[in-house]
Amino acid sequence: AILGCADSRVPVDTVFDAMPGDLFVLRNAGNTCTHAEGSMVGSLEFCTGKLGARMILVLGHTKCGAVYGATNAYLAAKKSETASVESALEGLLLDLAPVAEKAVADMGSHTDADEVAAHAVRVNVFHTIDFLLKYSAPLREKVKSGQVEIQGGIYHLDSGKVEFMGRSPQQSTLLSTNLGLPPSMTREGGRTSGYGPSARGEHGVRTTVDSAVPAEEALKMLKAGNERFAVGAPLAKHATLKMREALVSHGQAPHTAILGCADSRVPVDTVFDAMPGDLFVLRNAGNTCTHAEGSMV
Repeated sequence: AILGCADSRVPVDTVFDAMPGDLFVLRNAGNTCTHAEGSMVGSLEFCTGKLGARMILVLGHTKCGAVYGATNAYLAAKKSETASVESALEGLLLDLAPVAEKAVADMGSHTDADEVAAHAVRVNVFHTIDFLLKYSAPLREKVKSGQVEIQGGIYHLDSGKVEFMGRSPQQSTLLSTNLGLPPSMTREGGRTSGYGPSARGEHGVRTTVDSAVPAEEALKMLKAGNERFAVGAPLAKHATLKMREALVSHGQAPHTAILGCADSRVPVDTVFDAMPGDLFVLRNAGNTCTHAEGSMV
């Protein structure tokens, strides 16, 4: 099974000189699981289960427009401190930001944008592999038992050759996770049934126009958010201008209040992968009511 890019310059079956019946091919812009991840993960579970395939190759390629676009969008957003989404394409690019962010961290902030983007193509391959391992229990079990291999590769447009990159460096760590479904297919984390964007609220963030969240559901949201943070797959994005305006005009309606410690190693909103408007956070040294208890209570 191959998860590759939709780019017309990378005809997967041709690249591997494959006959009909040889390859089970999934393709989208950027060979990613950022959006519609359920269709990709479910399809690979079907291929390795029902069809018996024993090899999954995530195939990126040089000069990938989606990854280059995501890198440029990330660098531009850092300069302007804005990240609006007006189309599905913009959403795709924005959600590839973690790939661009890691590429910048690896290469250094002063590296030329094209060099960063070229490295991001490689980062993205392993990012997709990591997603598969994080969110598919069937794939994890098959990899653990040695039934299935998940490896990465880069197709070089100029030479026609595929550079095989092997397993993700994070594989041994990710095999110990226990997530069972891709985020878009769960009700936890404030999601509605099935696919679609996070049900953060009518305006994309929680405001007073949204109904209160029952304690049991709020706890599920906290647990799911922390799980995403712990395995390195956060979903929360920076608030857009429209979201901030909604928070100002409609006011806040957080689903949970948290009394935590002031310790810099415990950034509460980050730990629970929370958006602005989600959490009402109180913090002091020792998460205590020993002194100034009136302000906390």
